[in-house]
Amino acid sequence: MFNTPYNFNYLGHTKTPTEPYNKLHKFAFKCRFNNRYIIRVEEYDYCMFVVKFYLKNHEQSERKYQLLSGFNDVARVIATNIEVMFWLLNKNDISSFGFVGANSENEEVAMSKRFKVYSKIMLRCFSPKYFSHRRSSSNSAYLLLNNKHLETEENLEQTIKELFIKYYDMSL
Repeated sequence: MFNTPYNFNYLGHTKTPTEPYNKLHKFAFKCRFNNRYIIRVEEYDYCMFVVKFYLKNHEQSERKYQLLSGFNDVARVIATNIEVMFWLLNKNDISSFGFVGANSENEEVAMSKRFKVYSKIMLRCFSPKYFSHRRSSSNSAYLLLNNKHLETEENLEQTIKELFIKYYDMSL
């Protein structure tokens, strides 16, 4: 891994009958500055998991995914999110993942800084042998489609893309 992740705790999941996703999984960890981060993972049909994270102090903000912590600890924070993805993959080996690299204040949505960083890291951490990488630069969106699942489920890629487009109001 490109950096040492923090230890995280699985806080459990809730079923979400009023949301488009089936379950909301929550994880938490503390960074070296003793600040707590929350990782939210929305579980959709077709073993699709959308990963989001924010600093706990920003939880009430509508812009919680856009705000920067200022701790310069991005490598370990991202590494921890990746460890959560591997943890989920260990629980279900046909899991696919998605995320949006949120734009910062006064930054365009397309090709956000976060998207550029996350894209490079995903290619290093998730081999094309096991995952098909799909990017939408115009939306700063990224999909990691599990090749094992793609082989067994007809039209899975299109179905997941449609799901992502529908619930995240974007094109892929």
